[in-house]
Amino acid sequence: MSELSGQQGNTYNVQGEDYGALYHVLFEHHHLPVLIIDPADGSIVDANLTAIQFYQYTKEMLKSMTIYDINTLSPEDVRSQMSLAKKRNKNSFHFRHRLKDGQIREVKVDSIPVVFNHQSLLFSLITDVTDVLEKNSFFQTLFDQSPNAIVIMDSEYRMNRVNEHFEALFGYTAAELTNYTPPERIYPDGNEEVFASNKNTMEQGLVINQDTIRRHKDGTWIEVQLIAIPVYVGQMQVATCAIYIDKREEAALKSRNHMLASVLENTTQGVVITNAEAEIQWVNQAYTTITGYTSDEVMGKNPRLLQSGEHNKAFYQTMWQAILDQGGWSGEIWNRRKSGEVFPEYLKIFSIRGNNGEIERLVGIINDISESKAYEKHITSLMNHDELTSLFNRSYIMRAIRREIKANADQSDQVTVIYGDIDAFKNINDSLGHAAGDKLLIKLASLINNVFHQSIVGRISGDEFVIIPYKMTNRQVEDKLDVLFNILSRPFRIHGHDLFISCSFGIASYPEDGTNASELLMNADIAMYRAKSREGNAFEYFSKKFGEAVKREFRVKTALQQADYHQEFIMNYQPIINVETNHVTGVEALIRWESPTLGGVSPGEFIPIAEKYGYIHSIGNWVLRQVCTEMLALTQKREAAFTVSINVSVQQLESDTCVENIKAILAETTFPAAHLILEVTEETSISNSTIVRQSINDLVKLGIRVSIDDFGTGYSSLEKLHRLSVHELKIDQSFVQDIENTTGIVEAIIAMGKSLSLQLVAEGVETQEQFEFLKQTKCDYVQGYFFSKPLPLDAFEKYLNQSQQSS
Repeated sequence: MSELSGQQGNTYNVQGEDYGALYHVLFEHHHLPVLIIDPADGSIVDANLTAIQFYQYTKEMLKSMTIYDINTLSPEDVRSQMSLAKKRNKNSFHFRHRLKDGQIREVKVDSIPVVFNHQSLLFSLITDVTDVLEKNSFFQTLFDQSPNAIVIMDSEYRMNRVNEHFEALFGYTAAELTNYTPPERIYPDGNEEVFASNKNTMEQGLVINQDTIRRHKDGTWIEVQLIAIPVYVGQMQVATCAIYIDKREEAALKSRNHMLASVLENTTQGVVITNAEAEIQWVNQAYTTITGYTSDEVMGKNPRLLQSGEHNKAFYQTMWQAILDQGGWSGEIWNRRKSGEVFPEYLKIFSIRGNNGEIERLVGIINDISESKAYEKHITSLMNHDELTSLFNRSYIMRAIRREIKANADQSDQVTVIYGDIDAFKNINDSLGHAAGDKLLIKLASLINNVFHQSIVGRISGDEFVIIPYKMTNRQVEDKLDVLFNILSRPFRIHGHDLFISCSFGIASYPEDGTNASELLMNADIAMYRAKSREGNAFEYFSKKFGEAVKREFRVKTALQQADYHQEFIMNYQPIINVETNHVTGVEALIRWESPTLGGVSPGEFIPIAEKYGYIHSIGNWVLRQVCTEMLALTQKREAAFTVSINVSVQQLESDTCVENIKAILAETTFPAAHLILEVTEETSISNSTIVRQSINDLVKLGIRVSIDDFGTGYSSLEKLHRLSVHELKIDQSFVQDIENTTGIVEAIIAMGKSLSLQLVAEGVETQEQFEFLKQTKCDYVQGYFFSKPLPLDAFEKYLNQSQQSS
């Protein structure tokens, strides 16, 4: 056989009259151009009609030519290509053929050795691939035109697509196969364990290649060669492609390697196949897309050409040992593209062994995970950094302090933590808006980061910053803060305004001021609070001499900052009694706090701290929403309405969102505005704040009533009371409880209230005598321990039931 014969292997005999006729029909009516070639000299022995139409020569002209006459390569180059193919055991070639009109076409030539009338010839199929992209045609061509039976199964191994050859081989129509698994249609009975074993093999990412038997629809057995290939998206097996080669007609089949390549060509994963010596034999288009190397550039080379240098020799030794011992390896690896770019990929390598157990092929499946790595890096950044300023966040700062403490536990170096914030930052937000405040925070963050450029700098909340200096003495820390204060003496230009700000900082050090991250951060915060008592742009070292009052305030502030309102706060309700009818006509809502760390904390302690540090707004909104929800449910259940009084802070009224917040909560809870009374202190009522007066008047317009709490303890102005449209005065309990000495004051307050058409409520009634006096002086309503202390919701409802029964 000459070199033109390509691969050595089976030669197919066409003998007998029937076979000759069959061959003639297949030859003449084949949809592809077919040339019969004499391998001895390359002469064209015969050509079918399709070949005549393709090459534009008559049959006589073609039969007078050799393949060298239509090939653009020289005879020597053609022989060289054939010789190389023979060494690589292939019989498919890509050439450029010249047509009669001079046109050059890219063709694929598949040559099959045949013996016809005792003459050795090549049966050559010519496929024009000039205008066809392999990535769009390989699979469809294989699926529809392949002489092999092919089935595509879903992730549950249910058959959902078969080609015509599959229907012909097994005798079923596509409809009879769809949604059935192979054991339900074509497996011999009792082969469930074989199917389970095959599934297990494929779910390990391995290709099945075995000779077996399958069942025809009529019950007969068919000897087949099965090639089952798992299809992956990322690391997930989403489908399986199974190819059944009819062993009874093996002479009509193409090579297994060609079919496998055609299937794998369509995957989006890069696929590379090597021989046992790790020399690349085939790559798909996705491999080229991912690595930048074409098939020609890597053919015959070792996959190590992609190595990035990021992994040591031991890494690759472990990889190859796993392939040899376990049949495969998978994991993340860094490789280098042709452009030089280093990129991460998820690589799965598995071996294909022959019947003798020796490795014949290695298959690598490449997934470019650059985008997922970039996303992972972004998520990690969000987890560690403050979104507004890009400084480290609280979580990272806490880990950093713990790490520094651990690293210096056995050394003499101290760990210093600096805690700081902007003095009166709330005023900036309230006057210029949060956008301006955010702009200032960004600029200050950049400034602190530049001054402490070798330190860990973070923003842990609001306007609070933490600095962990790197190996600095106290003197060096002070010098850095002086530099910062000097810069802060100049204004920040924010939204057209020149803002002069000052900052306060507290300093605490390990191990003197704390032995863990939480304690160190807390003590630095306490020191910062101490620094605020100075003129601004000041710092203070933590000292154990700081008073318990300062520490207590700090603990309360910290607990408030971290409080879970629904778990820690509860509303109590104290009934308000109509003096004339002795019935409950109203209720005052009073907040109670049970802290997990501090225990019970009175409103008299935590409300001023909440106001001081700006937590009163969120607490106030929670109280209003909770009270409206609970009282609405209670009144609907009892089918009787009563007024509900809630205390509001001057800070809430000073907020430009106060009215809208209250309006939104009433709409959300559907609580009627006419049943709501907001209590403000006498000091608030006489405030010169235009914003406070406007908020109160706007709330009245919504139908809400306003009551002045603790009346008589301040210096009320009748003119201001009149302008506020107040509805109610609450006589301070100090006057009621000392009624023997304050009779004139109480009578005067009641008389003044009556003259202004205001309702009067007396607080702190504890005795029958106090109640009788208030009744005689025509006070409208009373509340106090004489009737009931403030009660949780369930207890208050019981009190109402008992009051109703007794009346």
